[in-house]
Amino acid sequence: MDYTTIVCGVTGSLHSQKAALEAAVLASKSQTALVYVYVVDVSFLRRGSGSMTSGAVADSLDKLGAQILDIAEEIAKTQGVVPKKILRKGPVLDVLKQVIQEENADLLVLGHEDRTFFEKALFKGDVEDHLEELKKQTGAEVTVIR
Repeated sequence: MDYTTIVCGVTGSLHSQKAALEAAVLASKSQTALVYVYVVDVSFLRRGSGSMTSGAVADSLDKLGAQILDIAEEIAKTQGVVPKKILRKGPVLDVLKQVIQEENADLLVLGHEDRTFFEKALFKGDVEDHLEELKKQTGAEVTVIR
């Protein structure tokens, strides 16, 4: 299928790097725009009583996100694609939805490692449940790279 704009969420994980490459290959084949997104979500800090402030953590995650986006950009360039890079703060699914809509994307590519039983309990369910909702809300196709 030919796409008009591909959005790819990146985190720096091996699965995310695979997704970044797959998105770049698709963008190159389709001669389409590619947007990499890194989301800084520090909402987890509100759950605990740690000594670090959310501002300091967010600043560190911003720097990390910029580096991860640069790595993704280098991956895209191996396929002859120059991506747009977006670093944004907020809940991950909300930000992905916003970017898909703002960029008029018709494909979202994400890397995903299967969760352990403990992670499923901790994070309340499967990623796939959230992705189905994202598909319904945006109309974009979603591809998960494992």
